[in-house]
Amino acid sequence: MNKLFFVLTAAITLAVQQSDAQMYVKTIQANDTVPAKAPIPVKFEGKVQECYEYKDAAGQHLLLATATEEGKNFFCTAYTKINGAYAQDWQIKDFAESEIGMADDYTKFVDIDKDGVYETIIVYSYWIEKPKEKFVGTNWKLMLHYKNKKYAIRAYEPDSDSDEPELTMDKSFDELPKAVKAYVTRYWDKLAKDQSFHMMLNAK
Repeated sequence: MNKLFFVLTAAITLAVQQSDAQMYVKTIQANDTVPAKAPIPVKFEGKVQECYEYKDAAGQHLLLATATEEGKNFFCTAYTKINGAYAQDWQIKDFAESEIGMADDYTKFVDIDKDGVYETIIVYSYWIEKPKEKFVGTNWKLMLHYKNKKYAIRAYEPDSDSDEPELTMDKSFDELPKAVKAYVTRYWDKLAKDQSFHMMLNAK
């Protein structure tokens, strides 16, 4: 009986260790001012903003954010390794009149729903002008990628108290599981608090 218990315990421990071992996140390049730690294994244009290798139950992946034309064109692309080569899964594109940049330290890989597959969160921003109103400020975007779909929180943070801040959340957020929506809204509130925004979602 004791021997059987020992065998079962060892098997469970090994299974847990293997489960933990199959998920990891490895930083290749943390931001656009620090050189890459390893060659980036896909072709790209422009300047690397951030790059990560990560592995979960769906396979081995790469997340690469780049900016071209003085940073005005922004691309964040996810790849999965298939037969030794990376194939594109999805891509986020954005374009602005001024430089677009990643918000340092806010890229997140997290298995919110505990299904063995990472959800990804990226945050980026760019300067914007309102010529008619003669106001300037910063556009902020938080993008969640969950089960092959993208969800966005967008905010305009004015540079003047005379201007009004704006905050919008995709209606599709209401389709998310409660735990996922709650996690992302709390994450936005952390960002807003860290950056001293006017706008918070007051997540519970």
